[in-house]
Amino acid sequence: MSASAVQTVPIPLTPEEAEAMAQRHIKKHHVAMVLLHWFNAISWLLELATGAGLIVSPYYRFAPLWYLQMMEGIFGSRSNMLRFHIAVALTWITVFLVYAIFGFRSYLRVEIVQNEIALDADDLRWLKVRTLLLLGRTQEELPPQGAYNAGQKLFALLVYTMVPLVMLTGLIMTFHWFGSAIVAWAMVLHLFAVGMVVSGLMIHVYMGAVFPEEKPAFYSMITGVVDELYAYRHHFKWWRTVKIQQQLWRDGLTSTAPGEEPSMKEEPDRDPCADEAAR
Repeated sequence: MSASAVQTVPIPLTPEEAEAMAQRHIKKHHVAMVLLHWFNAISWLLELATGAGLIVSPYYRFAPLWYLQMMEGIFGSRSNMLRFHIAVALTWITVFLVYAIFGFRSYLRVEIVQNEIALDADDLRWLKVRTLLLLGRTQEELPPQGAYNAGQKLFALLVYTMVPLVMLTGLIMTFHWFGSAIVAWAMVLHLFAVGMVVSGLMIHVYMGAVFPEEKPAFYSMITGVVDELYAYRHHFKWWRTVKIQQQLWRDGLTSTAPGEEPSMKEEPDRDPCADEAAR
């Protein structure tokens, strides 16, 4: 079967086909992406925990008194808590700068720009249909999606817009760049950017860790893979791309004469358990 024969639209599956696809897996995230994701999650958890303990004045505080006392007890003083907050932040910034510099071509340009934040017509339609489904105003099927659905792309766009602002304002506050007036504005913008990310994080965590339909996406950030049935039903365009890559690789092997090297230089990411492309 040629790559062009891979189906172009999702079709209903028999119970046997669905069960077979549920047993196969497709690689979605490289190890580097999984590690970066959890490094980012841990860094934000530590920064939010200490940042909440640092927002306090005679007129305003963000966290309750018992939390402030607990955090000061853990670190010994607010000064130590601030030093820890800054140290984690600088480590986080450094790691992401290294990632941005050395992973620009393979990750930033392809993984992030093309896959994570680029919205197409199906994505815009997905947002409309999804909203109507939540309101009970339609029974229309959701349009096929790529490796990330439109909701995930909007969250990614929010993060990639706000994170540079968090970094820059954090550095201004840490090193007191540009004078006291700029530092004061940096504090305001820092809280705004963090608040925007946290608002998206609450939905992101709920959808990934709690919402039943998206549980495979959450576990993929641990294992790096999703089952093929989930990919087929929720990310059909990505599933089709993977299947075409698999078939092209197999076509390259079968067209190679005995004793010759395969015409394709390397095998694309593929499910080692899948022996044939889905009909």
